[in-house]
Amino acid sequence: MHKKNSPELPQFLWADSSIDLTSHQYKNKLLNQEQGFELGKAQRKIISRSELSQLSERPKGVDALTIYHWSNQGRVDILKPVRAKRMSVSPFAYFRGMPSLMLYDLVWEKSHSGLMQQICGDCHLLNFGGFASPERNLLFGINDFDETLVAPFEWDLKRLATSFIIAASEIKLGEKVGLKAIEVMLNAYRQHLQHFRTLSPLQTWYEKVDAAVLLQHTEDQKIRKKREKQLATAHRRTSASVLPKLTDYDAETGHRCFIDEPPLLRHPVKGEVFAKNSKAFFKRYRDSLKSDRQVLFDRYRCTDIALKVVGVGSVGTRAAIALFEDADREPLILQMKEANPSILSPLFLEKAKHEGERVISGQQLMQAANDIFLGFASYSQEHQQFYVRQLRDMKVSIDLEDMDDVYLYEYADSCGLALAHAHAKAGNADVLMGYLGEGKQIVKVIQEYAVQYAERNAADYAQFLQEIENGKIDVAGDEVL
Repeated sequence: MHKKNSPELPQFLWADSSIDLTSHQYKNKLLNQEQGFELGKAQRKIISRSELSQLSERPKGVDALTIYHWSNQGRVDILKPVRAKRMSVSPFAYFRGMPSLMLYDLVWEKSHSGLMQQICGDCHLLNFGGFASPERNLLFGINDFDETLVAPFEWDLKRLATSFIIAASEIKLGEKVGLKAIEVMLNAYRQHLQHFRTLSPLQTWYEKVDAAVLLQHTEDQKIRKKREKQLATAHRRTSASVLPKLTDYDAETGHRCFIDEPPLLRHPVKGEVFAKNSKAFFKRYRDSLKSDRQVLFDRYRCTDIALKVVGVGSVGTRAAIALFEDADREPLILQMKEANPSILSPLFLEKAKHEGERVISGQQLMQAANDIFLGFASYSQEHQQFYVRQLRDMKVSIDLEDMDDVYLYEYADSCGLALAHAHAKAGNADVLMGYLGEGKQIVKVIQEYAVQYAERNAADYAQFLQEIENGKIDVAGDEVL
């Protein structure tokens, strides 16, 4: 789905001074550790780190509502009020629901590092969490890649840092705690980038951020108990565990089927996605899997499909879940999420052939391990592109309201570690460390930026609420929260 009336963009994202860290070559030469470090250090003279604290000005006539209405294009009309309601809950909910707005602001900044690599693109603290490895170990890392793109590496740091300021305010910990969390996160990020510099590319690729290891390193007993509880919960979050809540047994057919709870969960009707042609869709999806996963997938048959509202920012995009069963009625539940172009797509050097493939390619590159059923397909040949993964397969995230300052710092440290691994795997730790330097300056720069952007977010949120109050944006009731 290509949206119309895209807001004004700069002419270029890449500049002559930009360095492509995705190729791992510079001027057709592989760099050793020392050369990579010196290249990153030299980049400071072209784009100083202090310049990264500067907030952009939006083009004349463009405000947050402009981007909100742009991002609503192509969404299901009856779900737009659900999205608005979920975004209206708090400044942090609004921030989570508008990743395209921050990407838009970032691209208009006068200066960026020029160190270009695969990034998450929506790197806020609640997009980190636990997920299953193929070996059924619980790993920790980034778990949402809808906005993934090749862009300056620090964009992930800026969004993550800003999320700590906004979240700390939301749970009444205050700006001082948010600033400390940013310092903890950045110190962990640098420390672990330095660790990855000592490893070969293959060793970095094999590294994992194991949730059990994070638990062992947790010294605070209260936090340790909370993490132990999360670990136990995650291992119970499987397809089988959600069956009683999402499905009912049909004695006539002998199969389970999804329970309609509109508008959040319901079966598609004529004219809607997945109302028909699901066999063709899953055949195309099967083709996107590795050959061994194709053989595994063939042991299941789809017995039911329902449309399901998910998340905050994703509300209104087309999302569905499909129930599969093997010959003995053992379940597998897959989730299909519509993948739409980034607001910055016009600036991409390489245009995405398939938006679902863009998402899973970024995920495969940045995550330590991936869902074995991660794939993509189009519902039709021309539009409605999806990526597919297992529903809830040991996925777990933190409860923000459950955090105190000590827990937030522990979590910030874990996020810094996970992001360092994602960036080292997808980019070049030597170059990044050469640019970042000893740490004090980059901490101050990112903190300054985060405070400014949190203030902008608060103003944008207030404007959003005013628009709702004026009756210009429809919102659903509390039942959709």
